[in-house]
Amino acid sequence: MVVGHSLPRYFLNAVRSLRSCVPEGDLLVIDNASPESALRAELIGMSEVDGRLEVISRSINDVRLNGKVGSLYAAYEVAFARALEKRYGLLHLIQSDFQVLWWDDEVEARAMEIYDEHPCCVNIHTALLSRDILLGDQVEVAQPGGVLRLRRFGLTDTGLYHLGRWASTGMQFALDETIHAERYRAAGLEVLCHPWPTDAPIPWPAAIRGGRRMGREVRSTAPFLLRPASPETIAKVKGQAEHTWLEDICVPWGWVCATPMLTTSLDSVDYWVSRYRDARHNGLRHLLPRPVAGGASWWQLMRSWPPLQHRPSVVRLVVLAPLLELRRRLLARFVARRGRRS
Repeated sequence: MVVGHSLPRYFLNAVRSLRSCVPEGDLLVIDNASPESALRAELIGMSEVDGRLEVISRSINDVRLNGKVGSLYAAYEVAFARALEKRYGLLHLIQSDFQVLWWDDEVEARAMEIYDEHPCCVNIHTALLSRDILLGDQVEVAQPGGVLRLRRFGLTDTGLYHLGRWASTGMQFALDETIHAERYRAAGLEVLCHPWPTDAPIPWPAAIRGGRRMGREVRSTAPFLLRPASPETIAKVKGQAEHTWLEDICVPWGWVCATPMLTTSLDSVDYWVSRYRDARHNGLRHLLPRPVAGGASWWQLMRSWPPLQHRPSVVRLVVLAPLLELRRRLLARFVARRGRRS
């Protein structure tokens, strides 16, 4: 399943990538009230020529429910209700700013082994994580099996879900990600990371926040925004003992981006905090991000003018993100002082 709102290039890229990797599977697309009529028409057109693709179009994305993602989790409930109604065993869910890089039957078989080993797991994370997650206290090694576990989550909003356990425990998404993550962690559930991650969040994405678009979508003339994993890459992912990270196999196709990669909106100095921590642990050469253009040939780089699209915007990364963080902190201090005076 793919659930999304607006950002047409990302949304269509996600649907096409999932269909490309699973050409014969049932695919449900939940359009959470996208305002672009062309996007809605394109999704409906895809369903008319693909008998196993169903589109559900919602009419309202209520940002009053969640200032960050609107009524996204209400759309999730529609998706899960439909999957339970059809008696599926597993549900693979991505958001529309993701791309599925590869998939095969062994991914599902390995997931079932993990479920058997961990009866308190309902949700296996299939998304590639940036190496920056290692700079904080966010993952740990789970036993048995030695796979990674997300320390702060009992439920996440992407990945592979065991629908039998979902139904038997009466699980539901809350209006905010932190609420259901903490609720189910407190209840003893755990989110494990698939050792062979298949889904890549688009690095340095545009995002919808509070109903408004932040940033610009990537433009590329390549078939997908990210280069699909080759058979050699898939074999390497399955064969290596250590976890595979986003920066290992995520290649921007027809555009250039900075690495280490950020996978959410750039509206704080969190990325620079990660660079500082990286430099302290691994040396000064890790202080600054580096460009990666593995998806573009040198001929493309030389003949394009202006050069191929870059992400992120240097102005936003170097100037706006720090200024927004400074503004946020000054406002918080001002509010705190007013509260003490009153």
